[in-house]
Amino acid sequence: MQDLRAGRKNKLFLAALWMFAVMAALNVVLYAAVVSPAASRVHGQRSALSELRKRQTEALLFQKQRQAFAGLKTGMPTQKDVPLIIKDLIQSARKLNLTTGAISSDIPKQDAGSQTLLMLTVPVSGPYQDLKRFIYEVETTDRLVGIQDLKLFKDKGRLKLEMKLVTYIRSA
Repeated sequence: MQDLRAGRKNKLFLAALWMFAVMAALNVVLYAAVVSPAASRVHGQRSALSELRKRQTEALLFQKQRQAFAGLKTGMPTQKDVPLIIKDLIQSARKLNLTTGAISSDIPKQDAGSQTLLMLTVPVSGPYQDLKRFIYEVETTDRLVGIQDLKLFKDKGRLKLEMKLVTYIRSA
């Protein structure tokens, strides 16, 4: 009787062991067939998504830059606008209590293209702090004006600044 019970326990133990082994084997097969390939697909999809996001960001940046360059072209002054540029420079200098001399403009060479180089010579005099502020005002203006040369010197006890500015104008 005890042999019968021991045999039955062994059979139950062996059945449970076989059931465990089959379940473990099914788990390994399931992992190899479904989970592992899915993980690699997820990784591939994440890298593809990352690339798409990068391309979208670049496209949006390009759109913004294209709009800015279009505005740049339309915002470029014409030869008729040169007196306005000079007037703005004089008003900026006077606002900072600087005295201005005669502003001269020169077009060194007329291009056949749509833009022409314009050079302006702007003499101003006053205290150093005001001259420094004027330079900052010119650098940060909305107009497309670049500083090509600065000459700072003292004349009869007054500090004088001669700025050479460069901009491009559209052919009208």
